[in-house]
Amino acid sequence: MDYLESFAISGAGMRVERTRVEVAALNLANAHTVQSAGQPAFVPRRVIASAGNFADLVGEGLEAVPLPVVTVEATGTPARLVHEPGHPLADARGFVAYPGVDPAGEMVQLMGATRAYEANVAALNTARTLALKTLEIGRGA
Repeated sequence: MDYLESFAISGAGMRVERTRVEVAALNLANAHTVQSAGQPAFVPRRVIASAGNFADLVGEGLEAVPLPVVTVEATGTPARLVHEPGHPLADARGFVAYPGVDPAGEMVQLMGATRAYEANVAALNTARTLALKTLEIGRGA
């Protein structure tokens, strides 16, 4: 594996984790938006990163590993109903519909994505340092 491949792998990992951070931030930002009658509600999203069938990847070896494909999908989590009879957007029974966002779960996603992004940056910096050291050794010979 050459250095450009390791740079590409770290870059792809950083793209995936950046998308995870953006989606978690979007979900958290819309956690308390109210669904009014007749209007489309915010639907929480999740990030799906896939690189193919694992058995095929193991058989082909590391050299043939494709970079992950990232998709953002709706979670399908039902709306959270809160009894607030005085709210202007409450239904006839006094319930207000909020998106089914779990703030604690989103914070866990956010922290995990941040740590994984940092790990990819560290791997990229290590590969860069190794490439520069190789050039430095080659120049001295």
